Amino acid sequence: MTDLIHQDNNQVLMKEAPQLKEWPKFTGEGECYHMSFIKTIYMLQEDYAIPDELITSILHSLFEKSKKRWYYGIRQTNGKTTWSWWKQEIITKWPNDSWRYKIENEFENSFLDQHKDKPLTWFLKQV
Repeated sequence: MTDLIHQDNNQVLMKEAPQLKEWPKFTGEGECYHMSFIKTIYMLQEDYAIPDELITSILHSLFEKSKKRWYYGIRQTNGKTTWSWWKQEIITKWPNDSWRYKIENEFENSFLDQHKDKPLTWFLKQV
């Protein structure tokens, strides 16, 4: 009986969950935006008892611009996965500030030797 009541409560919460257009969109812009996106999705999941399957089924609608292309590539390669798996992929793809600082420093300290390097090849090594 308790499981039935719990299931009914979850269904009520799901009906109160925000519409898809009210969910955060992932643009990847801004400092640590990816962490804010992940935390918001987690809070929605927790507050409205949203199942993992529903979150992963709407991810394609939450990613924008180049992030959507990234999502489709990863999804096609790995198939259907869990929200926990996606969280880790996002964190891996968009690391923290110290990583970004290290990359920026390396980029600023490197230089293009036009006699030795092709500009595009040199640039791609920097990223």
